[in-house]
Amino acid sequence: MKKLLPAVFLSALLAALPSCVLAAGAVLGAGAMYSLGEDSVQTYFDAPMTDVFAAAQAEFRDRGSMELLEAGNDESFIRARVENVEVEVFLKRITDNTTEMVIKARKWEDMAPDLESAERVADRISYRITK
Repeated sequence: MKKLLPAVFLSALLAALPSCVLAAGAVLGAGAMYSLGEDSVQTYFDAPMTDVFAAAQAEFRDRGSMELLEAGNDESFIRARVENVEVEVFLKRITDNTTEMVIKARKWEDMAPDLESAERVADRISYRITK
């Protein structure tokens, strides 16, 4: 509990700062989550791309619907709909045990950015990988 309190404080402080900084999802142990703009976040995992891909698939199976799935050795892509938000997940293998994940979320038929949904989906996928 003593270790969790500073992490919660740090994540709350950093979540209030503008984009391109560490976001609240980083406390889950997945590495750092960065805001790339109004609709995208980037996270690095110390996990093989196949594990991250499987976690993302499971998340969308449980909480939404997958519309497009492309799996490759070095890059993969998933398009899904979660809570009426269009979500795109881009995965890139950096090393055998390091994966970059970029999540883009847009609402209202792709008309408006939804950074909060991108962060929420990244947190959920991160949780599935680290549990």
